[in-house]
Amino acid sequence: MEAFLTDDEFDLMVELVNIGVGKSASALSQLAGEEVLLSVPALEFLTLADATSVFEERLPALLTGVSQEFSGFFSGKAALLFPESRSLDLVNVMLGGDDFDGEIDAELEEEALSELGNILLNNCLSTLSNILNKSLATQLPHTFHAKPAGLISQLLSEEKDETIIMLLKVDFSLKSRNLSGHLVFVIDFSENGTFKKTLQDYLKSLEAA
Repeated sequence: MEAFLTDDEFDLMVELVNIGVGKSASALSQLAGEEVLLSVPALEFLTLADATSVFEERLPALLTGVSQEFSGFFSGKAALLFPESRSLDLVNVMLGGDDFDGEIDAELEEEALSELGNILLNNCLSTLSNILNKSLATQLPHTFHAKPAGLISQLLSEEKDETIIMLLKVDFSLKSRNLSGHLVFVIDFSENGTFKKTLQDYLKSLEAA
């Protein structure tokens, strides 16, 4: 999928995603009561044909996720994925870091993870929307559990040749622990094909400035 975006378009996406993740880090730092550093060391685009094998190769065997549908100048579903075994670590981050010593029940865990996903996904999507000056609407997030082999069916109601997967690895660095997760954006180009053109128009506006 290297040819899906030009080098300049790809670099723009990396920059936009990093800005969004940086905003997420600031919001999470306030919640956790300690500095949270987030970085995106890798970003790539995949076809559906390649996605499942890549998921199985790179993702943990058991996943906890938070997904959120979006629509506008591009449409699809975004998901935050992390190892199911580390979900309580992330819940502790959302509930105030290591100082939280209360009992975490299933409902509280789901609410905390949904809020974490909401912060990360919304900051990435709102950054794209604000900088590119295009509107995006989002629906409420929900949590789920899956294995890598079943992730496509979890994120897609219908498989289409025009669907592209944007996969980002995200590293969480905190004083007390290091965690890694992935952000997945499932982009449906059969529904709205203006995403690539929007990137091109933005790059042209920078050249003309």
